[in-house]
Amino acid sequence: MEPLTFDYADLHFRVDRGVFEAFNLIGAHDTYRLPLHWLAFLIYFKKPGKPGQLFVGSVEDERKPLYGTDRQDIRSAATSSLQISAADELLFRDYFTKVATLANRRVV
Repeated sequence: MEPLTFDYADLHFRVDRGVFEAFNLIGAHDTYRLPLHWLAFLIYFKKPGKPGQLFVGSVEDERKPLYGTDRQDIRSAATSSLQISAADELLFRDYFTKVATLANRRVV
């Protein structure tokens, strides 16, 4: 099976053989890699009508949603300084819905 990839601005995401990788994240890690079953992803919109902040991290409980995870459930998060618009959030949601299917996890 070919890796499942997604590119947005300077970010690159890839899922291959049960491992998620994110490249060009700013913050704690420039590259973030973890097993797919622990992945947590969120675009957090602090104020309506304003761009959101990207969080990629892991969860302890694999029953938590893969995408749309509550910020308090994400541990060891890496972030990006990119601002994500509400319209572009749909692109991320589409990709991570496919990723969630591979991981047998849900999206909220």
